[in-house]
Amino acid sequence: MKKYFFIMFVFAMSLNSTIYAQDTKTVAEDFNVFFKKFNEDQKFQISRVIFPLKYKANNEDFELLDYTMTKEKYKVLRLNNKADEKYLKRTLSVKKSKATLEERGLDSGIYIDYVFELKDNKWFLKTFVDQST
Repeated sequence: MKKYFFIMFVFAMSLNSTIYAQDTKTVAEDFNVFFKKFNEDQKFQISRVIFPLKYKANNEDFELLDYTMTKEKYKVLRLNNKADEKYLKRTLSVKKSKATLEERGLDSGIYIDYVFELKDNKWFLKTFVDQST
């Protein structure tokens, strides 16, 4: 009888652990929580950039070219700085597994899109496109 009870107990615990593990895997990180921490914590930001970072930017002739940035060359971003609102308009579009932050200069040539993707239920900066003039 004790053996039977022990087997049922082990089975119930393993079943409960499996269900809990499945539940924790299906909960995606909230983008707004991620974005706040991304802008406040430099170490967190660097850990949430896909390196080497592939991006597009205008060259001197305003041709949009592909570039790659290593972790060592990366400069920490402040994408929610309120002081920038005097000369920047930001528009955020969040879909199920992709978010795009558009920065547009007011009376300037700033034109940058930052693209984030949800990977393994965590948000990452995947790329950016800088078409600034």
